[in-house]
Amino acid sequence: MPTQGRRLTRFTRFLVERDTTPRQQRAYFAVLLVLLAAVNYAEYVTPKPLRAVLAVFLVPLLGSLVLGVARTAVLAVIASASVAVAYAVVVPDGNNVSEEAVALVSTCALGLLAILISRLGDQRQLLLQQARTTAEAVQLALLRKLPLRTKDFEVYGVYLAAEEYARVGGDLYEVIESPFGTRVLVADVRGKGLDAINAGATVLSAFRVAGYEERDLAELTRRMENSLDRYNEYAADAGQEERHVTALLVEFDPSARLMRLVNCGHLEPYIVGRSGALEVGLGEAGLPLGFGSLVDDPERPVVELQLPPDAWMLMFTDGVTEARDEHGDFYPLARRLEGWTDLEPAALAKEIERDLGAYVGGRLQDDAAILVVAAR
Repeated sequence: MPTQGRRLTRFTRFLVERDTTPRQQRAYFAVLLVLLAAVNYAEYVTPKPLRAVLAVFLVPLLGSLVLGVARTAVLAVIASASVAVAYAVVVPDGNNVSEEAVALVSTCALGLLAILISRLGDQRQLLLQQARTTAEAVQLALLRKLPLRTKDFEVYGVYLAAEEYARVGGDLYEVIESPFGTRVLVADVRGKGLDAINAGATVLSAFRVAGYEERDLAELTRRMENSLDRYNEYAADAGQEERHVTALLVEFDPSARLMRLVNCGHLEPYIVGRSGALEVGLGEAGLPLGFGSLVDDPERPVVELQLPPDAWMLMFTDGVTEARDEHGDFYPLARRLEGWTDLEPAALAKEIERDLGAYVGGRLQDDAAILVVAAR
């Protein structure tokens, strides 16, 4: 069931990433100290044949899952001391020496094991942090940090990676201030991994160069596809999988409040403003980039629309609309937008990010990019 899978994922994340704050760790340590005290109290009030104190070995093991080496060592020392005191003080004349020795050695050994587990956890957490830092560097090299601004427009939004420590995947975005107006690209590379990132970098590079040179959006799209075709030829020769890219290109003319759009198999955007939220109908979507060479005419028409006053455009990838909750239901973006028409662009982007994270329980199934474009 989806719910069970989600619970398992959260528990695995808790064990692997130690996803706790310092304050939570202090509270967890205090709870374990109380648990040690409770076990020791139980030893003194229960019948002597029942050695309740032997349960103390569980406490440092529980601590090693979350706590650092120092606190785990404290718990291990207290647990070992509890066993020694229980056998030496409670029934000093009736002790079975061999039983006492086995109990004490076992508790000490398990305490050392807990310290080792905690040490390995610290090392794993350090490696994960290093991976996160490296991934963030890759992301900054490929995607510029939002918000992005041109002379006439501001673009707010967020990039959400499904794999937290990857930070960047196959979703792309870019904003340039060309001689022909502000141009915005949102794209999604099929697949994941380094090959998808390389294909995405190829498309981004083509957009950043040709976007300043080509007046016509259809010609700009053709040049982007030519670059991707050359990449796919190289990938095929290297035995790698070829990639295709869905993309939405939008050019904004601020003087006429005119939008020119080319849809290459991507999701249609929304116009959001005080009067409501409306999905932009662009007709039949054109072929994704990478498929145009398979037909004589890829049919990617340029559509012109007016941008209403006091309204902004929402662009996104399928990581948003195909996100599922614990019941397997898709994220209802259109219905959510109906209640957010009074939000400013920056607030709208943040609200979608917050609500989407809550909807999926903090674990996206796919990367997601969200852009809100507004006139300045």
